Amino acid sequence: MKSRFEREQICLRKKVLKAALHIAESEGWSNVSIRKIASEIEYSTTKVYELFENKKHLFLELLRNGFKLLANQLEEAVSKYSDPQKKAIALGKAYCAFAWGDGAYYRIMYGMDGIPFGVEQTWQEGMRIGEISKKVLTSYMPYCNEEEINDYVNAAWGTLHGISSLFMSGRLYGTREQAEELAVQAVLNMLRKGED
Repeated sequence: MKSRFEREQICLRKKVLKAALHIAESEGWSNVSIRKIASEIEYSTTKVYELFENKKHLFLELLRNGFKLLANQLEEAVSKYSDPQKKAIALGKAYCAFAWGDGAYYRIMYGMDGIPFGVEQTWQEGMRIGEISKKVLTSYMPYCNEEEINDYVNAAWGTLHGISSLFMSGRLYGTREQAEELAVQAVLNMLRKGED
């Protein structure tokens, strides 16, 4: 069992991460600073630095949390269906829902707002998302070999990310539902061409 001090430190770490997300949502990631976080949670910057060595380490934890959250949401969405096409549709919708519902996480995860994309440090967390996608597309396209499936996973990811990002930045006109439908249909059309 954790000591009271350890529990308090865990709780405070969560407050710091939540404050960073809040600042990012309102001001963008490039405006998140240890000083602003400390001010928001009403602690000293020294206390924040006791919990996180620097802003980069804080951002890496947020990156990992974001990838875990997205992976969990994708798994939950596809687990509701046995039909391969419905799984593929659920995957696309869940991806878009995460991008637009957890925009601060999404922007830091994919290097938006001027924050470097921590590929090397978050490789395992990102791979879990790829594995979920690979499993769904393999069931949808059982006749494809592993290399082809990997290509389709990357193409689907690029399509979903592109449409999600364009919508988030206001560069894609229409409603959220229209953007989601466009993303899902684009992925399904690409997969159907693979059936030929």
